[in-house]
Amino acid sequence: MGIVPSLSIHPDAANDLRQLIATDQFAAGKVAALLQQAKHDPEIIATLLDHDFGDDHSAAYHVSKWLTFWNAGYNLWRLKIWIEPSGSLRYRIVYAYEPRTLRYHVLAIVHRDFDYQHDHDITQRIIKAYRGLGIAIH
Repeated sequence: MGIVPSLSIHPDAANDLRQLIATDQFAAGKVAALLQQAKHDPEIIATLLDHDFGDDHSAAYHVSKWLTFWNAGYNLWRLKIWIEPSGSLRYRIVYAYEPRTLRYHVLAIVHRDFDYQHDHDITQRIIKAYRGLGIAIH
């Protein structure tokens, strides 16, 4: 039997979730529920590398590459949870994919106002965590 895809929560993201529980229980519940479901649902895992999956609200979430870093060789992604009828949760899940082990690493849970700029403290924290995982940069 081959390697089975899996999802893990980096300690930084776990801290983000704990802080979110203290400030926005609704959002924290939505994020925690989706992450828990993804850990056990191969159908969700199968969509996490499908750029623009769910963009048309055909799923409960939207997947996209973090293009600035993707284009620089980093396997970084972000996920937006849809809130019906037409909005989205105010937080995004940032994760990395490690092809060698088929593992998804949730690195951060960030407010949607986060600007994804290279010099932002949160971006630097995410890149540090990514490098700490030892995922090859292409």
